[in-house]
Amino acid sequence: MKTKILLLFILTTFLGHAQNKLWERDLKSELYQVGWIKQSNEGNIIASGAKGLLAINSTNGDIIWHNKELKAVDKNTFLSIEGLPFIYIEYSPLAGKTRGLIMNSNNGDIVFDTKDEGYRIKNYTVLHDRGIVLFQLLQNKNRKLMSFDLKTNKTNWIIDLGEVGGLLTKLLGSSFINHGPFFIGENNYIIGLKDEIYAINFSDGKIIWKHETKKKIKALVYSNNNNSLYVGIKKSNKLLVLNPNSGEDITPGKLKLRGTLIDVMPDETGDLILVETEGFNIIDPKTNLFKWKKSFKIDFLDQVIPHEKGMIAIGKDEKKGSIALVSNEGEKIWDTNVDGYAYYITPTSKGVLYISTERSNILDYEKGKDVWKRDVKFKSIPAVTFDEKENKVVLFENEKGYKFDLETGVIDLFAEDIELKEVKRKTPLVAEYIKDEGYLLYTDQHMSLLSPNGKVKYTSYYKPASSVEGLVGVAQLGLAFAGVDLDIKGSMDNITMLSSLSNGAYRTSKDQTDGTSESSEIVGLYVGPDEQNMKEVFSVTSKRFFNSKRIKNNQFIVTKIKRQDLPSIHKILMINKKTGNVDTQIELLDKIPNYVIDEIDNVVFLNEKNHMISAHKF
Repeated sequence: MKTKILLLFILTTFLGHAQNKLWERDLKSELYQVGWIKQSNEGNIIASGAKGLLAINSTNGDIIWHNKELKAVDKNTFLSIEGLPFIYIEYSPLAGKTRGLIMNSNNGDIVFDTKDEGYRIKNYTVLHDRGIVLFQLLQNKNRKLMSFDLKTNKTNWIIDLGEVGGLLTKLLGSSFINHGPFFIGENNYIIGLKDEIYAINFSDGKIIWKHETKKKIKALVYSNNNNSLYVGIKKSNKLLVLNPNSGEDITPGKLKLRGTLIDVMPDETGDLILVETEGFNIIDPKTNLFKWKKSFKIDFLDQVIPHEKGMIAIGKDEKKGSIALVSNEGEKIWDTNVDGYAYYITPTSKGVLYISTERSNILDYEKGKDVWKRDVKFKSIPAVTFDEKENKVVLFENEKGYKFDLETGVIDLFAEDIELKEVKRKTPLVAEYIKDEGYLLYTDQHMSLLSPNGKVKYTSYYKPASSVEGLVGVAQLGLAFAGVDLDIKGSMDNITMLSSLSNGAYRTSKDQTDGTSESSEIVGLYVGPDEQNMKEVFSVTSKRFFNSKRIKNNQFIVTKIKRQDLPSIHKILMINKKTGNVDTQIELLDKIPNYVIDEIDNVVFLNEKNHMISAHKF
């Protein structure tokens, strides 16, 4: 009887697994061994093997294209050009230098080949309105900038920008452009590098002028009001002003600094705020002179935030800081001390919200007094979401939940001593509002649901697999501040969410729980003589590229499951956010799984036995 039940269970499991399988393709003859698989922007599966590189249609498993020359491509060089049907890869032929290629992932066409030039792409900027991609290249240690035309799929020009040193030569995705770009008129294009400024003719790539500084450029700001380029240089006691058309030094004699430059930024009126360690002042772009006779100074000045109520000056030190509100005439409205290092400060409708390593509160705009009756203490960056029904910000940190009313400025503690499985004080939790259910708290391997009244509905932890490539993308952040010995844990997503809420953006893609199949164009490129005779070059839709799994009702987690007297197995789980139940699971056969999860269409692609590619529908 036990044997029959066991056989029935195995058969049922097998049939359930088989029913989910959309297609399967053996690539042994085409690639011999499949080293890795990736997904391109349009959804195609890119597979690399010993006998070439190919693309598979994700819907039916058909091979779209196969380049037999590109053998054993290094997975670490694969770069998907965001929002475009292009990928970048590098490969090393048996004879010759390593080559970098930009390929059309739809048809396999090579649109750029470094050949023997030795170029390697490090970063890129897409200029949608001009139909151009600017690629940053390295040739040994020489920096290059390439203009690539999306209308013709051809290179317009490549120019040399001098040498670079350090880690940048090794890191894919690192940028050597630190400031800009600024377009001056129709064609002049200005960028700032470490200690150099280039003005480039955007049409032909010719360098119009170049300016070198003795030390690192800390700030580069272009003012359209007076057509001036302001340059702040590290440890310099002078703010440099250049004519952006010629590079000529047009600095007036009275723009000297008393300390070290921190930043130069435009405000809403078009004036420039100059921030240095010894205070900050306003530059009138009409005269290039300071508006105030005396700069406003606070201890440890680090940042100035322009606001309709005045300018918020922020001082930061390891154990203490200060916040001041300053009038447009440079007069103090109020100032106050802050305990601890204030790592997040932002204006809200009710006042200046700050979060430090010791305390958090809101300072009202009238007198700088605490809005909250008692301080809230966050030892790590809190998980943040927005409750649409209650119209409140929800904060969770260190086993406590808070609700913050944006209209009244009142904060309430609604949950205490919340025990979540395998969650420590510094675990980088991220929060999401689940309509009519509560607040999802999660990491790559953890999921918990907290009800609106503070009760834990479920809490689960899943042991990570031996090879996880980040399904959720929750970034653990150890904030490394210059000159400050701090290690504040948390998630970058929470800082972004706090900033969005502070600026009135109460809804984000992370707060929507209903999936959608609607497609709206995010970016497209069309060419033609007029609107009636336009030809589509490419089109990017929100359905394919921008529907995140977070707007759906489930979350994907990859986990390792230990079995008594048997080898561990890996599974991909699709977990229901509302219940915490596993709705569907797929077992990975290989010890070190190689897989791609299409979170938009709920499909997982497996590379098993290094030659068998299959697609499974959740």
